[in-house]
Order: sequence, then structure tokens, then C-alpha cells
Amino acid sequence: MDDPPNTVTRVREPRKSTRPARDRDREDDDGVRSVKGSTRLEAKKQRRREGREAGRRRPSIVSEAEFLARRESVEREMIVRQSGDRTQVAVLEDGVLVEHYVSLTSGAGGSGLVGNVYLGRVQNVLPSMEAAFIDIGKGRNAVLYAGEVNWDAAGLEGQPRRIELALKSGDPVLAQVTKDPIGHKGARLSSQVSLAGRYLVLVPGNSMTGISRKLPDTERARLKSILKKVVPEGSGVIVRTAAEGASEDELSRDVARLTASGRTSRRSRPRARPHRPCSTASRT
Repeated sequence: MDDPPNTVTRVREPRKSTRPARDRDREDDDGVRSVKGSTRLEAKKQRRREGREAGRRRPSIVSEAEFLARRESVEREMIVRQSGDRTQVAVLEDGVLVEHYVSLTSGAGGSGLVGNVYLGRVQNVLPSMEAAFIDIGKGRNAVLYAGEVNWDAAGLEGQPRRIELALKSGDPVLAQVTKDPIGHKGARLSSQVSLAGRYLVLVPGNSMTGISRKLPDTERARLKSILKKVVPEGSGVIVRTAAEGASEDELSRDVARLTASGRTSRRSRPRARPHRPCSTASRT
């Protein structure tokens, strides 16, 4: 069959032979050639060589001064966007997103209950559910599970940790909201109250002390010595990263404000205005 008009035909040139002259006539050098050895084993050997080379290259140890210099040279930016009942907070470092928070608000006032502290009253205790229902003045009763009870303050020395022994109907209880109400379910509570401030988190009735590990050792030692002076007895604190460089006066004012807020919550009625933690913008 003849080719149609205007057909261009090209002939590929034969490969240049790499075989010895005596072997060129034995086999067509332009044909398919076999691969010598196993490609899988060769790839495995190559990976081993690359792994050994990577192991020899140990990362350099960064000094504390170098670490602080690098951290200070980073340009940080916080962007807050609110649309309807959704609030988004983004933290950028040199234009790269490193943290992203999304908060959903609820209720007629447009604000959630998480973090609020209430002095409620026990309505009923269900041992089978290991939970107690608390009236906090928000319509639906909130629920306090046995795992969220502050057993140190319950005074059950030598007795089993059962919620029906710690709480009775009509008992007042200081609790903090850990989860907003959803649908027909009430808010979720915890009697292990923590009050968030600008530089630290105050934990009444606890003796623990924690300092952010992001801070250098010298700064951690300085903050620890200050906390021994300003934190009241019988309270614990968790120091935030924002406390770096804070003076003793600033930390003392933060502790005093949180301590006064905790005392106000204990004296308040269930329908009184609760303590609200610091806004997200002031936490970083």
C-alpha cells in the first residue's frame, strides 16, 4: 500500500556500537540489551549509602544567644477575622502561617461560656452516670462528671472517690465551663478551676508550678524566683511564654487581679456575672 501524498519518512540512524570489533557480527547491536544485575538491589545499596552519608552530617548545636537572636529576628503578625459566630486567629512568622485558631460563639449575647467560672448549686446526683447536674443560672443544668471533680478539695480522706460522696443536692459548687452547651445538652463543667491572665494561669487550691519550656533556662530561673514572692500560698501557677521579660511588678499585678477574680467568683451567686478569661489577642 502506497503512502499518501506529502508523507515524510525518517530513518533512525543505528546506534554506535560499544562492543569489541570481534563481537559486532555475532549479534545485532541495534537490538534490545539486557540489564546487568538487579535494579532492586542496586537501589537498595544506593539508599544505604545515602543513609550513611546523612548520619555523618550531624546537626550543629545552636547556642542560647544564637537561638534568642534568631527568634527576635522573626517578624510576627497576628490576624483576627470575625464573621458571624466564627472567630479566626492566625499567627504569621515571616509571612508563613504557624498557628491557626477557630472559635465558635453561641448564645444570644454572641459569646461562649467556655472559661467562665460560676458558683452553682447541685440539683441532683446520678451515681450510675458518675455525674452531677449543676444549676449555673443559664436555663439548662450543666453537667459535672466525676473525672472533673477536685478531689483534693472534696475532703474524702480514706474514702472511695465517688461523686455521690463528694456532692449532695443543694450543695454550692464552684465550677468552670469547659464545653459550651450543644442542642439539648447543657454545658460541661470542671471543679478544677484555672484563671487565665496575661502572663500566667492561676490554679487556686493547687500547689503546682509550671513554666513554659519555650523560655531559656536563665529566664525560667528568674521567673521561678519571682513567683516564690508573688504567688499566694495554696495556689499554683502556669507561666506562659508571654511572661518573658516581664517585671516583678507586672507579674504581681497579674496574680493580684486573678486572685481577686477568684475571690469574687466564690462570693457570687449563680446568676452573677462570671469571670471571663483574657481575650485571645492579649494571650500572645
